[in-house]
Amino acid sequence: MSYLSLIRETFTNRNLAVLTVTQTLYMFTAFLWWPYRSLFILELGATKELLGMLLMLETFSQLVFQLPGGILADRLGRKKMIVLGSALRVAAPVIYLLSTHWTHIAPALIINAASMIYIPAMNALLAESLPPERRSSGFAAYRTVTWMPMIITSLLGGVFMDYFGVLQGVRLCLLASLVISAASTTLRWRYIEETLDTTRGGEAPRASERSGRRNLIQGLGSMPRSVWVLTVVAALSGFAMRMVWSFMVIYAVEIIGLTKTQWGLIGTVVSIISTLITLPSGMLADRLGRKPIIAVSKVLGPLSTIGFILASDFLQLGMVRSMMGVARGFGGTVWGLMGGPVWQALVADCTPPEERGRMMGLMGSIAGIVSTPASWVGGYMYDNISPNLPFQMSFALDTASLAIFLIFFREPKRDAAPPPKDAGGPEDP
Repeated sequence: MSYLSLIRETFTNRNLAVLTVTQTLYMFTAFLWWPYRSLFILELGATKELLGMLLMLETFSQLVFQLPGGILADRLGRKKMIVLGSALRVAAPVIYLLSTHWTHIAPALIINAASMIYIPAMNALLAESLPPERRSSGFAAYRTVTWMPMIITSLLGGVFMDYFGVLQGVRLCLLASLVISAASTTLRWRYIEETLDTTRGGEAPRASERSGRRNLIQGLGSMPRSVWVLTVVAALSGFAMRMVWSFMVIYAVEIIGLTKTQWGLIGTVVSIISTLITLPSGMLADRLGRKPIIAVSKVLGPLSTIGFILASDFLQLGMVRSMMGVARGFGGTVWGLMGGPVWQALVADCTPPEERGRMMGLMGSIAGIVSTPASWVGGYMYDNISPNLPFQMSFALDTASLAIFLIFFREPKRDAAPPPKDAGGPEDP
């Protein structure tokens, strides 16, 4: 099957089409300013350590909502949680717009974290709208299209920041993001079709009621061994990522000496590479299995991180970041609450449909608990010890997560993967 045929067939499903259109619109405005959020907070008076503490608050808030989000996705349905999270996502830009001091950012971070309550529901909805034999390629097709705006926005955002200044440039982008977020919420509310039957006394509602009565320890005990391994890998990778992610643009501008436009140009190159590779790697994962494709991502990711502090100019940093573009394109990158398309497909393969939302939420909660202090740790190291140390520690932790994945994870046979629920419509592929 050709790439265009796969994309066309995948998006004949109404849910996938709605999620793709709305997420693509959101990404176009959000990623004009998101890569420069750290610089924006520093402009409001924060130090790197204070920036890390703010981001730690965001991580903690995310994990507070992850497990409830998964349980409610199995109890109330996917659509309600997606619409709720999308509506909360509208409020955060308003607070950013009104902020005049770094302390004002905290409520926006909390609300933005609360909006992530819809992530387990969205992952479950995507999984249930795709047949298992095309789950990796389907996730990859979705990610390919929704990532395409980043090819433009990375560079355009950098030009904005250099021309208007970081404060004014971010605020202009936030106005656009606010409008698009409101429109996306409306479209999801009107056009998403529920994939979980919450009205009849069938298997899914009964399972949801049982999961609601279980306490956390029982929930942990019910997780399969393969899910536990993936959770440990996600936790370590999430910690490694959060140690450095928000400090990369700061390091590039302050240590290496790049302009915002140069940083944006590198982001554009990374996005082009990842976009071109994502769909072919998803199709390859459906043929060869998820594990080898994820392994490629998890080898290249740490190499890109350690290479960041070895680069001394624009060209060298561009080459290092291009390696991360390849890693992201292979779809196996993991950053705690979410991951690349092949990683998401693997998680869906390992979780039973009637408890998929709860288990995805539980995985997100555990990964979030572990990675909560990572941003503060990275900021403390950057400010008080050495700007290089967070990158070195991130490399070590990500390498450890790769070793655990290769040694302890056994990919389930495809015919043993839990079958998806009927997506409930003539548009199902």
